[in-house]
Amino acid sequence: MALKVLSKDGFYGWVNMAVMFFFNIAIMLIMVSFGVFLPSWVEEFAWNRGMLTGANTLMMILTGIAAPMVGIFIMKQGARRAILIGNIINVCGLALLAYQDRIWHLYLGFGALIGIGLSLGGMLAMMTVINNWFIKKRSIALAVSMASMGISGTVMTPALMGMIHAVGWRNTYLIIAAIVLTLSVIIPAIFLKNKPEDLGQVPDGPVPTKQEKADAEALAYKNVYKTPVDFTAREAIRTRTMWLLVGYGTMTFLAMNGLMPIQIDFLLDIGLSDYKASAVVGVFSAIMAISQLGIGFLGLRFKMHSLAVVSIIFAIIGFAVLMFSNSMLMALTYCTFLGIGFGIQSIAMGNLFPDYFGRTEFPKIMGYTMPFTIIIAGFGGPIAGFIRESAGTYIPAFQLFLGFLILAFLCIIFARPPVHPSLKKGAL
Repeated sequence: MALKVLSKDGFYGWVNMAVMFFFNIAIMLIMVSFGVFLPSWVEEFAWNRGMLTGANTLMMILTGIAAPMVGIFIMKQGARRAILIGNIINVCGLALLAYQDRIWHLYLGFGALIGIGLSLGGMLAMMTVINNWFIKKRSIALAVSMASMGISGTVMTPALMGMIHAVGWRNTYLIIAAIVLTLSVIIPAIFLKNKPEDLGQVPDGPVPTKQEKADAEALAYKNVYKTPVDFTAREAIRTRTMWLLVGYGTMTFLAMNGLMPIQIDFLLDIGLSDYKASAVVGVFSAIMAISQLGIGFLGLRFKMHSLAVVSIIFAIIGFAVLMFSNSMLMALTYCTFLGIGFGIQSIAMGNLFPDYFGRTEFPKIMGYTMPFTIIIAGFGGPIAGFIRESAGTYIPAFQLFLGFLILAFLCIIFARPPVHPSLKKGAL
């Protein structure tokens, strides 16, 4: 069976998807840990919330600044090498956090080391692997691999809270480091393959028989847009569509990143216990995972652009409910809408860029656009933290984030598929 998967007549893409499924569990664990640990740091060190979330912002800024170089590195060296090097750096950062007792330790461990590690061995490398192996089936492959992030958040957020109470937050960080080492370094080192061409295979697997192809086309793909000609990074940058997509992703990610690091702290503010707060965050992650899986299959039948528009509508409703949340029921309600909205958005962004611009220079295109998205979005946490310190409540910050989501809605409405320059010339 193993030889069949590795042969020219087989398809190794599903193995890669499974590797990325477990890889994303570890990546999500790193990302959610900051918000879970924040109350412990405030209690033990009396650090200012705005200063604390600044470490998360530094992580985002470094991730964004490094993105163009990471895109070029991935194109030249492959996503596998980027994942291994990046996550070895992540493990070092996590180990440092376990022994921190100064705020600059937090900035070095989470801000600097994990910022560089996630840029090199995080989402861009993961999406490149999926994009290399899948075209028509990309929405399903990306949805399944990324759904593990929601599943991880569902299980890991309460589990992390329990471990902090049981063994302390320092030992909990050592446990996270061990998990990341296993899922993001050892397993990819053994099983991950960069491209189907490396094994003599083709994206999506062997060409089906005529009948299988007819059945598949009758079932799906008719409403799905894929660019007939791949764009170079230079060509993509010159299109209005790319910048509208950047605006959509930036505004949405800014709102999401403004909420995630402080969500548990907000839930504690409205009177929920730490276990109830972690349970709410777990529900959010579960709904996000379910919506990601659902969008993967819907992406075979409906245009990803239309699904992206729906994602913003759900997110806007979620933030509107969030501003009035004062009970467990209201918290679960906003989590439902935001989980669906952000779940759809994460898959939509991972599909719209390769759908519109192709797979040839995908890492470079994403590398050039990510600095705008990640760096700007990185200020969401500090904005919320400083507003909380000055106003005594997170509500004004949530109102601001709602405004950003409305801007994201306007961006995605007009982000239509671009026409490749060569096709424009051919039409003249």
